[in-house]
Amino acid sequence: MNPAPNSFRNSLTLKVLIIAGLVLGLLILTVPLFIIIEERENRRENVTQEISAKWGLDQTIIGPILTVPYKTTVTRIVENKEKIYQETHYLHLLPETLEVNCSVAPETRYRGIYEAVVYKSNLRLTGSFSTPDWETANVSESEIQKDKAWLTIGISDTRGIRDTTSITLGGQELEPMPGLPTQEVITSGIRAKVDLSDANGSREFSIGLHLAGSSSLAFSPLGKTTSVSVKSTWPSPSFDGAFLPLEKEVNEKGFSASWKVLHLNRPIPQAWTGNAPTSNEAWDGASHSPSRYEFSGENTPYLSFAGPENILGHSVFGIRFYLPTDVYQKTTRMAKYAILFLCFAFAAFFFSEILQKARVHPIQYLLVGFAILVFYLLLLSLSEHFGFDVAYGLSTTGVVVLIAGYARAILRSGRLGATVGAVLVILYGYLYVILQLESYALLMGSLGLFGVLAAAMYFTRKIDWYAIRLNNEQTPADDA
Repeated sequence: MNPAPNSFRNSLTLKVLIIAGLVLGLLILTVPLFIIIEERENRRENVTQEISAKWGLDQTIIGPILTVPYKTTVTRIVENKEKIYQETHYLHLLPETLEVNCSVAPETRYRGIYEAVVYKSNLRLTGSFSTPDWETANVSESEIQKDKAWLTIGISDTRGIRDTTSITLGGQELEPMPGLPTQEVITSGIRAKVDLSDANGSREFSIGLHLAGSSSLAFSPLGKTTSVSVKSTWPSPSFDGAFLPLEKEVNEKGFSASWKVLHLNRPIPQAWTGNAPTSNEAWDGASHSPSRYEFSGENTPYLSFAGPENILGHSVFGIRFYLPTDVYQKTTRMAKYAILFLCFAFAAFFFSEILQKARVHPIQYLLVGFAILVFYLLLLSLSEHFGFDVAYGLSTTGVVVLIAGYARAILRSGRLGATVGAVLVILYGYLYVILQLESYALLMGSLGLFGVLAAAMYFTRKIDWYAIRLNNEQTPADDA
C-alpha cells in the first residue's frame, strides 16, 4: 500500500534537506583524504631528501671572493687598566667580471615507488679582479696582510664535489683547501691561498668544478658584470630566483639558458669589511652586525634556493629540475572538486526521482557518495605506480561502471543507469581537461558551472515544485 501523497516521509523538502546533510557529511570525510595525500607527499619528500643527502643537496655557487686579512689595534680597559690588543679583520673583494659556463647531466634515482632528480655538473668560472682598493679597510696599507689572502668559493654542499677542483689566479695554479678563513660572507665552501703583494700582478682567474647535486642549481651574481650560461638534457626546467634568463630555449631534448646581471642589480658594493647586511637597505660598505638585519624566509622574496647563509641569499637565480608530473599536487586539486562530484551524482539520482517517479533511499545516496570518495583513494594509490594519466583513466572507469550499474539496479531502468554514467563521464572528463589547463582552470570551471546551471534551469522550467510529492511509483524496467 502506497503511503499518502502528503505524508511527511514523501516530502520533497525533507528529501532535499537529507541530501544536503549527506553531502556535508561526506565532505567531512574528505578531511582524512587530504591528510592521507599530505602524508604520502611528506613520505615522498623524506625519501627524496634521503637520496639527496647521499648524492648531494641543492647547490648554490657563490664566488669567487678575495678575502684579505688585516690587523687593527684596539684599546680596552680591563680591571681598570688600559690594554692594547691586535685584532684580525677581513677585507672582502668581489670580481670585476664573472662568467660561468655550466653543463648539467640530470638523472632520476628511485627508492621503492618514489623518485628524485639528481645531477652531475661541470662548471667553469672565469673572470678577473680589479686592482684592490685597500683604503676600504680604513687602516694603513702596511697593516694589510696581502701575502695571506684567500680566494674563497661558496658551495652549498661540499660533499657534492666529485672530482679535482682546479683554481688558477694570475696564471698561477692554486691548491684548493677545505673550509673558509671566515664565515662573515659565506658559511660553506672551499678556499685557496693567494699572494696579492704584487700590485701589478694579473688578477684573472679560472676555476673548474665538478659538482653533484639534486633538484636545483643556483648562482649568486658576485661580479660587477655576471654572465651565466647553462645547458642540460633535462626537458622540464623551472627558472627561478631573483632574475629570469635573458635567453632560453626549451624542447624535448633539453634546455639552454643565459643570464646577465650587473652590480647595480644587487645591494652590495665591490669591496667591504666585516659582515655585510642581508637586506636591501642602502649601505656604504662599512661593517655591519648581522643581528641588525634578521631576514626570515617568510619575508624574503628570493630565498627559494637552498644554500649557505650569504650576503646574496635573496639575489640568487638558477634552475629547478622538476619532475614532469606531481601526482600528489594533482590529486589534491582533484579532491577539492569533491563537492561537485557529490552534487552532480546526487542531482542525477534526485531528478530521476522527480521526473521518473523512482525512489532512492538515503542509504543508497550514501553508498554512491562513498563510491565517489573511493575514487580519490584509487587515484592516489594507482598514480604512485602507473602515473597520473593512467591512474585517472582506471579510477574513472571503475567508479563510473560501479555507480552506473548500481543506478540501473536501484532505478530499475537501463536508460537511467546509462544517463547517470554519462553524467559522470562528462564530469570526470571535463575536470581532467581543467587540470591540464592551469592558466585557464578558473575560466573553464566557471563556464562549465554556468553551462550546467543553465541546463538544469532549462530542463526543470516546467516543473511545479509545490505540486510534487515523492511516492512509490516505479517506471517499468527499461533495459534497452
